[in-house]
Amino acid sequence: MLTIKRRDFNWMNPPKQWSEEKGILSLMTDAETDFWRKTHYGFIKNSGHFLHTDQTGDFELLVQFTGNYTALYDQAGLMILLDDENWIKAGIEYVDGIQNASAVVTRDGSDWSVVALNDSPSAFYIKAIRGNDYVEISYSLDGKDFQLLRQAYFPPAPSLRIGFMAASPKGKGFELVVNDFKISETK
Repeated sequence: MLTIKRRDFNWMNPPKQWSEEKGILSLMTDAETDFWRKTHYGFIKNSGHFLHTDQTGDFELLVQFTGNYTALYDQAGLMILLDDENWIKAGIEYVDGIQNASAVVTRDGSDWSVVALNDSPSAFYIKAIRGNDYVEISYSLDGKDFQLLRQAYFPPAPSLRIGFMAASPKGKGFELVVNDFKISETK
């Protein structure tokens, strides 16, 4: 359950259409939105939607969501942001008609890794575990069995912005629903 009312959440680039009712976040992404920095494409985009809260220390972040992906690079998932040059986004990214478990780690320039999902899952779970100087990203189709997607260095920091992100870099937008969002402090 999304806990917007129990924590201080704010939007970075709020979508034009969104609502939160009984712990369920529903939204329609705006067209031509993205988070990307330099690598391969040569541009910087910070126009994606990011619903975030501040978090200190080590933590685990779990997000479960469903989406109606239609256009190339439609994406949704979690985001961990230190600043404009250091952030991670991970979740689903739609490429060539296939949903992919996706992770982008940005430390000045963005990189990208994907794992094609054979079936279009009706629900998707993405989890991030933050340690002092790293983030470990795992995904699941059932919320029980998680597969490691990425472990990456991420700079130590006293506080990070963490939450849910979505974007439609090439498309007109798509509908999605966030059914579960949990933050647990670790250590």
